[in-house]
Amino acid sequence: MSLASRLTSAFQRVGTEFKSIRTLISGSGTGTVSGLSTTADNLVAAINEVKATADAASGSGGLSEAQVDVRVQLGVDAMVGGAPAALDTLQELADAVNDDANFAATVTAQLALKANASDVYTQAQLGDPETDLVAVFEAALT
Repeated sequence: MSLASRLTSAFQRVGTEFKSIRTLISGSGTGTVSGLSTTADNLVAAINEVKATADAASGSGGLSEAQVDVRVQLGVDAMVGGAPAALDTLQELADAVNDDANFAATVTAQLALKANASDVYTQAQLGDPETDLVAVFEAALT
């Protein structure tokens, strides 16, 4: 199996996982909040809308503050799923990649520095260097 084939498989798998996460969050593979009963246009705004509704309900004899806290925590727990405690917030994820907006490019550049110059691979081992891995990933999302 060539490197391009292995990378294609990896990107297809990553795309499949992204689609699963989008479906988990929004109820559809698109990742939009259109499946939610909200007027918000993004997930953070939708969560804030739910919290505001819960706050309003608790202020008018609805849920107690403790009940609201439990429900919000259950929602947060469902969103982070099985993420380890050290990576269950956006800030922790940002810290983990050193707030690097170009994390993928940085990792790729660092990996290139680690390549052993004595390793020579044939075209058959590498596969087609023109393989559009972004297109592979995007195709896996649909």
